[in-house]
Amino acid sequence: MKVDRNPQLLKYKNLLTKEFLEKEYIKNKKSITQLQKEFKIYWATIKYYLLFHKIPLRTHKEQAAISSPGGKEQYSDLLTKEFLIKEYIDNKKGILDLKKELKLDFGTIRRYLGKYNILTRKGYNQREISHPPKEFLINTETKAFIDGLIIGDASIPKRKKNISPRSMTQACKYKEYLDYISKRLSNIGIACSPILSRWIKDERCKNGGYVQHFLQTRRYKTFEVFREKWYKEGKKIIPNDIEINKDLLLQCYLCDGNFYREIRLCTDAFDKEEIEVLKKLIEDELEIKMRIVNANSKYELAIKKSDTNKFLNYIGPCPVKCYEYKWKDNESEELKERKRLKARIRYHDNKNDKE
Repeated sequence: MKVDRNPQLLKYKNLLTKEFLEKEYIKNKKSITQLQKEFKIYWATIKYYLLFHKIPLRTHKEQAAISSPGGKEQYSDLLTKEFLIKEYIDNKKGILDLKKELKLDFGTIRRYLGKYNILTRKGYNQREISHPPKEFLINTETKAFIDGLIIGDASIPKRKKNISPRSMTQACKYKEYLDYISKRLSNIGIACSPILSRWIKDERCKNGGYVQHFLQTRRYKTFEVFREKWYKEGKKIIPNDIEINKDLLLQCYLCDGNFYREIRLCTDAFDKEEIEVLKKLIEDELEIKMRIVNANSKYELAIKKSDTNKFLNYIGPCPVKCYEYKWKDNESEELKERKRLKARIRYHDNKNDKE
């Protein structure tokens, strides 16, 4: 990086000259921190100009010997071991909290903690203490809605470094549906991050791909309850105590349902035994007949055509326009007419054979 090409550095070119820095830093033995406070210039900028002018930097030990002559450290009377144990360990204040409170440098406080062999916390651990995650109330409405999303395409992903999973994510090609989810979550006290979008390459598509939208909630400790319920050993399952209701089946159908001659719920992410439990629960609640369909060694739930209206009446009208097509049979009229014609031909052939 060159000074004359960086506008942020260029404005200090006439001030931070080699002569000025040699006088203040070498002759007057001021530290970079002292220069920063005195001239209101960021310490990294001063350091850059020192290196640019090939002025050798002092080590911290060398600067400490200058700032604290006689070997006594400047803040020994303030940053005692007892004080740091009380504030950092007992009161669980972070280094940034102490920095603001005492108006000291971050590195100074951290250095004194090391001097007294006080282990410092990781940044994410301190955030858990300083900014504890929020919680939301789990009631019948909340439970039904979130369970319906999770049985569909939503997930509560595991996080690295043993951090508790505390957010829910959902991907969909229709932004309207994610807006609907975000609004519903907001109504029950769950805030979401802005919806993100990106292009997904897929050779099966006419345009070589499609736009995928992504929704993620803010972090809430309450999502740990749902993660523990829906994930065993890292794999999504269908809990045995799941409660079938209108909102759960509505969200499940919006995410993973289709209507082509018969209604199918794409439950292929679950084991057959779990799907059998779900099948019985739905049959008992709606008083309909379902069957398990083997689709490429995976299993889906199918509702026969005579019960489709009963199912759709139970879950109610479609809440978003982008999925209204799922509320009608998507088998084309042309195909239906061909089937009716073939049925009439078979009927007349059978009638003629009997005669």
